[in-house]
Amino acid sequence: MSGFVLEHIDIEVNHRCNLACRHCSARAAKGRLPDELSVGEIREILSDAKKLGLRKVGLTGGEPLVDVPKLEAIARFCIDELEMPLHMHTNGTLVSEDMCRPGGVLTLFEAVSVTFLGGDAETHDYMTKTKGSFEKALRGAEIIANAGLPLTCYYIPTHGTCSGFKELTPKLREIGVKRIRAMALAPSGRARPIYGETAPSRDEMRQFEKDLLEAGRELSIHIEAGYCTRLSMPRLAILNGHEKCMSGINRVHINSKGDVFPCTAASGVKELRLGNLKKNGSHLEDIWFNSEIIKLIREIHNGGLSACAQCSRKTKCRAGCTVNACGTMSEETLAMCPLVNSRLRKLVLHEN
Repeated sequence: MSGFVLEHIDIEVNHRCNLACRHCSARAAKGRLPDELSVGEIREILSDAKKLGLRKVGLTGGEPLVDVPKLEAIARFCIDELEMPLHMHTNGTLVSEDMCRPGGVLTLFEAVSVTFLGGDAETHDYMTKTKGSFEKALRGAEIIANAGLPLTCYYIPTHGTCSGFKELTPKLREIGVKRIRAMALAPSGRARPIYGETAPSRDEMRQFEKDLLEAGRELSIHIEAGYCTRLSMPRLAILNGHEKCMSGINRVHINSKGDVFPCTAASGVKELRLGNLKKNGSHLEDIWFNSEIIKLIREIHNGGLSACAQCSRKTKCRAGCTVNACGTMSEETLAMCPLVNSRLRKLVLHEN
């Protein structure tokens, strides 16, 4: 396993959020967690990660902009001490013009994303459970775009919301948005128990993909998607660095409590927790090289788990995507899965 280099970390700055999204993988809430990672702890984690080859950091939450001093302290440490490029994920509702002026916190990032969960206020606000969130997100995206900062708008379609994005894309282009990233709903966090009723149908996803491709051509806007999303929408442009699944291969996600997961999509799937950096003196290097779960994930990626290669349910778990394997199966089906039942479940019981 010594050949694996930890190049990319997404880390949750905080657990707090001003929204309450129905699909949130982080299960973010209004209040602060008592055991939330401090600025000092995050600095230490990222310093250790640089020794493992870290080249890029993403700051997320919760909503990072609910605590701008903490966000800025971490960002400046990454830039000044680690000389590390940064990107940040926000829901856009708390963005202000001051944040985008010279010296403002958002100018510290080489990329900023704003997420939309529907093409209009009705669907977006339903998914965020917060009235007015759509208009605030739209305004936040406009402020960032007008400031000339590098912005990507994320689309996360759900059942019944796919068609609405067709009307949103021209509005975003009008305010200066040039890049859109489509993201398939992951069965993790709050989305996991409602995934069956919330995930779009295959026909919805096909039409959604078609609408995005047409918008890209007509509006000269770049539409892209990561590896997992392109499993259901293969005609979208490949997001740089996402030509294949890199979960646990060159990246991890660290939540606000110090739990480590193989990727951001996995962060709401408890079975895929690799370890915790606040407990039992665990270090990132130990988890990266010695976690039995991450070893198993790498074995699957490498085609070394014969039970998965022969499994008739490959279309359900997407040929070894551990997030889909753990997040979409019923208890009855889980018992039939060679990955979850024979190995992963035992590993989870052992590590917990």
